[in-house]
Amino acid sequence: MLVKCMFSGSGGQGSALMAKLVCEGAMRENLKVVMTQTYGIEQRGGDSTAFIIISDEVIGSPIVENDATVALSQSIYEQCLHGVAPGGMLFTNASLVENPGTAEGFTQILLPVSEIAVEVGSVRSVNMVMLGAVIAKTKLLKRETIMAVLEETMGRKKPELLEFNIKAFN
Repeated sequence: MLVKCMFSGSGGQGSALMAKLVCEGAMRENLKVVMTQTYGIEQRGGDSTAFIIISDEVIGSPIVENDATVALSQSIYEQCLHGVAPGGMLFTNASLVENPGTAEGFTQILLPVSEIAVEVGSVRSVNMVMLGAVIAKTKLLKRETIMAVLEETMGRKKPELLEFNIKAFN
């Protein structure tokens, strides 16, 4: 197994947290994992992308195309659209991406995650809504693993946010 993922959004949307939760979950499932991140130069609101590779064997190559890609915002969408591997999936926040492009050779899944996050309790949980969709569709990791990582990670740092993030993930 070798899966490459890209989680992208504007700063503050939680794309890095999504990637970190998946990485921690992969390690708990005894998989190998590599993660790298890029940021825009802006202090707030700039583009942010986290790339991860998950494998059951040693990982030795950099990420070029991704099996699962997440676009949380319009500003990063074009980069995501052109970074999906043949047969891969692009999870797009249809709430913020206007006029999504045509998926050629891969599946694009348009989800109104910003609206769903607001219904759940806060637009700040947009990342958890999307992560729930990614895990459900790709079966990359067990949902229980991500839930345990989320509870341990967020439960210690921000217990007041844990409840609606769990609700958003589910």
